[in-house]
Amino acid sequence: MHFEIGMCELGFVRNGQGIYHSPHDTNHYRVLTLPNTMRVVLISDPATQQAGGAVTVMAGYWSDPEELPGLAHFCEHMLFLGTEKYPEENGYAAFLSAHGGSHNAYTAQDNTTYFFEVQQEHLEHTLDRLAQFFIAPLFTESATAREMLAIDSENNNNLQQDAWRFSQIQQHLGSRDHPYHKYGTGNAETLGKDAVAAGIDTRAALLKFYQDHYSANKMVLTILGREDLDTLQKWAEDKFSAVQNRNCKVQVFNGKPFTPDQMATRLQVQCVMDGISMVLSWYLPSNLKQHQTSPGSYLGHMIGHEGPGSILALLKKKGWANFLMAGSPEAFADFEPMPITIGLTPEGLDHVNDIVAIIYQYIHMLSEAGPEQWTWEESLRLNALSALYLEKGSPSATAMSTSQRVARLALSDEWVVLGGGIPNQFDPDTIRSHLSILANPANMRLAVLAPDLTVDSVEPYYGTKYSVQPIAPELLKIWASLPKNPDLFLPSANPFIPTDLSLKGPVVPRNSLAFDLPTLVEEDAQMKIWHKLDTSFNVPKASIFMNVCTPLAYSSPENHIMTFLFVELVKSSLNEYTYDAGLASASYTTEVIRTGFQILFLGYSDKLLVLVEKVLQRLTDVVAVLDLTQFDMYLDLIKKNKKNAMQNPAYQIALYYDRMTTAVGRFHHDETRAACSKVTYEGLRAFIPKLLASLNFDILVHGNLNQQDVALLKNAIQHNFKAPPIAKVLQTPTVILPTEYETHCVRESRIKDDVNNATASVFQIGRASYRSAAVLDLLSTIIVQPFMTQLRTQEQLGYIVHSAASDSSGVLSLMFLVQSEKSVEYLDERIEAFVAAIPVLTPLYFHMHNTQR
Repeated sequence: MHFEIGMCELGFVRNGQGIYHSPHDTNHYRVLTLPNTMRVVLISDPATQQAGGAVTVMAGYWSDPEELPGLAHFCEHMLFLGTEKYPEENGYAAFLSAHGGSHNAYTAQDNTTYFFEVQQEHLEHTLDRLAQFFIAPLFTESATAREMLAIDSENNNNLQQDAWRFSQIQQHLGSRDHPYHKYGTGNAETLGKDAVAAGIDTRAALLKFYQDHYSANKMVLTILGREDLDTLQKWAEDKFSAVQNRNCKVQVFNGKPFTPDQMATRLQVQCVMDGISMVLSWYLPSNLKQHQTSPGSYLGHMIGHEGPGSILALLKKKGWANFLMAGSPEAFADFEPMPITIGLTPEGLDHVNDIVAIIYQYIHMLSEAGPEQWTWEESLRLNALSALYLEKGSPSATAMSTSQRVARLALSDEWVVLGGGIPNQFDPDTIRSHLSILANPANMRLAVLAPDLTVDSVEPYYGTKYSVQPIAPELLKIWASLPKNPDLFLPSANPFIPTDLSLKGPVVPRNSLAFDLPTLVEEDAQMKIWHKLDTSFNVPKASIFMNVCTPLAYSSPENHIMTFLFVELVKSSLNEYTYDAGLASASYTTEVIRTGFQILFLGYSDKLLVLVEKVLQRLTDVVAVLDLTQFDMYLDLIKKNKKNAMQNPAYQIALYYDRMTTAVGRFHHDETRAACSKVTYEGLRAFIPKLLASLNFDILVHGNLNQQDVALLKNAIQHNFKAPPIAKVLQTPTVILPTEYETHCVRESRIKDDVNNATASVFQIGRASYRSAAVLDLLSTIIVQPFMTQLRTQEQLGYIVHSAASDSSGVLSLMFLVQSEKSVEYLDERIEAFVAAIPVLTPLYFHMHNTQR
């Protein structure tokens, strides 16, 4: 049984080709199929300054030969290193860099996607360069040997990252009869040493992989540009019709990633970072190409809800967990993962089985209640509302997501814009079927991740230590027949769904050049408010940015931690209330900085001030709702985050010490972590009133909010906060380094078994002026690609090679960053050699880059 709400009833319209889109969407769309059967989606955006494109190939690392893990990923890398028409290595990247562009690609399980962005006037030529990837790539022997090292360096960057390690363990333990078990990144051993030992010619295998999988009938091309659809179509036909159609079949993978005897197990994984989590995983039948139903989305919404009566609300009250996520962002042709990930406290680690029981109590409650049509419809209308007023993304991101969705979901023409995001058919029978799978503990895999767990095995590619044991049948039986839990109940109607979507300002055409600066509408000892009523985007949305200043926030390491705790406990105490607001696209984020903290509110203007007033009120009354359990939970989390910050990848640590070397008054993570042991519950309760008495507000209101709304905001602040004495603003200057000698800061990695080193060479230019900033920006743009070409492609020092200009408190710098297995001294030498060899810029070279700015 299906119930369907029509797309037109939801507010969408169709263009001349029948493609559904928002009536507020000013883009023009067309779908066509080239003579070689390549599918093409064209997007004409008359107002765009940048253009973009993407090609998705329906072949990923699940198509790797068993004997060559990482071959699809290797093929992705190799396509960038020259074609018959454009043979220069990194010529594609250099062209994009010289014309305000960028590019990237990624290899997923069942697809590989290539995408770019470039200045609008260079779209046609960029398309020609991209098309040659799929017409006549070189795959030179010299590049093959060198790029294998880049693959190895990329792999090394992931070795100590827990998300990659856990994902690989899951795959490693998968069924040998399903490609889920494959290792996708590859490294120098799988593609080099092991292949040689097995008598395999990797380059020959690479060529065969390309011939077997890179065929026009397995590709989707998306082009986004300013030109009209006829011009974009001509370019697509001219550039991509020469891609050969080898009539390669899209591989179909049938089965499940785990066999029945691999289910009902408990996996224990030792983490690198100091954190504790657990993951429950089920593998449901796939509805990938039935995108109009999406039963997995319904279940993820219900189980992952964080309002009153939810799983997370109960776990937080018990002090066992601090976050929960449910549902998978993607499905595959033969199964859909359904994970529930929970961040645990130390006490929660002692109650893993109890937490699983609570989850099953909730699933049993869902099963008994059955699928609720009103809940489905509420969620659908919120998704539709988001799509109706969707803000434009970058051209590259739009092209990338469009190509991948159209290819993976095999979307018909009418769905190329909205397919996958608007499940407008209610399918209660499939939801019940999925719930029956979830309700049986024999269908679940449990994983627990923590630094100090008992383990007995080692995963071969990442070296992660783990153990797997079957879950006792008695425990499975208990979870299958639990009594109802009175603390768990289903979500109620969402009060934050906007009902007034009218615009409060005059409607101005989007391509109008008219632009007014924000106006200072309020200024006193307590606050400054700037206001800008939107007349450009014509959407019923608004943003309110609050810079909340106080000299207490960073006056000592202890006060910094207590300010952090204050903000986190405010958010935690409001989470059950604000979760509905987030579902209705009315959200807020916070950041603690050295001058205080910042709050950014975003969403539909109709209910945004309701959220703002609630948050402001909670800032002032949080002491009344402070809970010792929550205090201990978040203090422990902050302490772990400070420790983990010093165990980030080497290049991030190098950048961190660059900031520490030149920043005045910045506390080291070790200082703030040590300060955690001095912070007490009673001390925080005494600190908060002092903090509140010292707050000043700098506020920017922008969007669909008028002067009356600004007055309401002002009154809310005055009602909740007393005007403090004018505080001296904390200055955070940047140190000017001496010019007589070099300043070196060398630190040893705190990550055991980390093979990576990193060097950040920073050249201070001096105090910023408009002219010096513009010149440095231009110089940085000119050298970014030559730097990568020389140190990454030619010298193969590592996967992470980057240069950039920066402005820190008015001091300009030019930074060169390399992460590698080579010593930091050698990396510094190679950076210095590159800097010394920067050529004198010719007028032509200067002009080529200057015109893109």
